[in-house]
Amino acid sequence: MGISLYSQTIAEPRFEGISGMRFAGGYVLRFTVVFNVLSWETSTPPIVVFGPTRISLNDAGGLFLGTALPEVPQPFRVGGHGSTSRVLFDLLLTPAAMEQVERLRNGQGVTLTIALQPEIRMPGELLVGFENVLCQVNVAAWLVALEQAGYGRSMLFEVPLPADLQGLDVVAERLEAARKHLVQGHYSDVVAACRLALEDLTKSLGQKADQNAALQLHRSDKQQLDLAQRELVMRQALTDFTNLAHHTTGVPMGELFDRNAAQLALGSTAALICSALRRRVMRG
Repeated sequence: MGISLYSQTIAEPRFEGISGMRFAGGYVLRFTVVFNVLSWETSTPPIVVFGPTRISLNDAGGLFLGTALPEVPQPFRVGGHGSTSRVLFDLLLTPAAMEQVERLRNGQGVTLTIALQPEIRMPGELLVGFENVLCQVNVAAWLVALEQAGYGRSMLFEVPLPADLQGLDVVAERLEAARKHLVQGHYSDVVAACRLALEDLTKSLGQKADQNAALQLHRSDKQQLDLAQRELVMRQALTDFTNLAHHTTGVPMGELFDRNAAQLALGSTAALICSALRRRVMRG
């Protein structure tokens, strides 16, 4: 039916697309809504003004995500000629909120609802309109928006994914592949990529002998381990954790490695890589 006044349609809204934008302390999802504005024959057309608008995730039983702010409060004017107008509605999400959406999405597309409640102003009258706009977003479009918003560039618990791996190109490629697999919901592939990144890191830094010595000392007298050796032991433990991603166990990979396991692997791998690079810099 669209936005209407006394059974006469003013404008017909529809969802056109989604994009992302970086935001201090979180993420912004930008929803583009197109308004097909119909002609209004009377001498005094209504004025339509938008304020904060509720957005919900349909796939989670109508989970309320927050209120989106319109780019402009009056995106179109009503008059004797029809027109088309576009407006952006910006939804601000905290890292925790985005993580909940990603868990519920689980690698699939999403369906959201924008609940428009515009003020319709006429001389001596102020009415409120109601119109829901359905937003069906496929996986490809959603991933582009996440990338634009910067999601995945840092982990929820603030372990940075290093942008510069100081010449360790193979390790960088493995880590980036793991990050992309996470937002795509390919959790076993995340774990597999992390294992390869850890193995490549040890090989590139020439630390295999040092790691074996640390593991031997850990078995015989762990109290004698220094901090660098303990880190090498942790690296091997994480490699062992990720090892099943490369071997047949009889258990489907989707059941063996869920999102929690993938986040554990990726966050820990990123932290160990960052620490190893810092140690190399300090050694000069």
